[in-house]
Amino acid sequence: MNESWKFLTEIHDFRDLPKDGIPEIVFWGRSNVGKSSLINSITKSKLARTSKTPGRTRSLIFFEIKKKMRFVDFPGYGFSFIPKKNESKLDNLIDQYVRKRKNIIMLLLLIDSLHGIKDIDNLILNRLNLYLENKILLIFTKKDRLKNNAQKELLKKYNEVADKKLNKKFFNTSIKEANTIILLKKFLMHSL
Repeated sequence: MNESWKFLTEIHDFRDLPKDGIPEIVFWGRSNVGKSSLINSITKSKLARTSKTPGRTRSLIFFEIKKKMRFVDFPGYGFSFIPKKNESKLDNLIDQYVRKRKNIIMLLLLIDSLHGIKDIDNLILNRLNLYLENKILLIFTKKDRLKNNAQKELLKKYNEVADKKLNKKFFNTSIKEANTIILLKKFLMHSL
């Protein structure tokens, strides 16, 4: 596939969303889970800004390839430095997008492999299931950081929870392990 991804727009208000039917894949997860890094790895670019500081993404960021597909980078949830007033506006925008946007073909909920599925992830997942149940894919990130057998066994348990309890497809990824990114990318491109 010819890599010609580009930044499309940054959205702060639901009324400003692109008005077309181009399929969209959403990337969401806790702050600093690796959303932007994963987008950059899949697109083979540095389109999405990465940061060690939680809460840098403060809008919905859209990337597009040849008017065929879009990636949407959501702000991370959980800890961030976003002022409460702005956080409420963002929450409202995300809620409207998830409930009303017809372009969504998939939502990737990113989970840090070291930390697993936390209570806040379950809350988000339960809410998402109301609108996007069959479109949610769990992505366990930073798998390269699992250093011992106990951590690797925990990831297997998280995978089992994703599969058996939550009934979700999942991928274990690391931006440092190209084969994990290639597998995910192939899956995403074949979902069109």
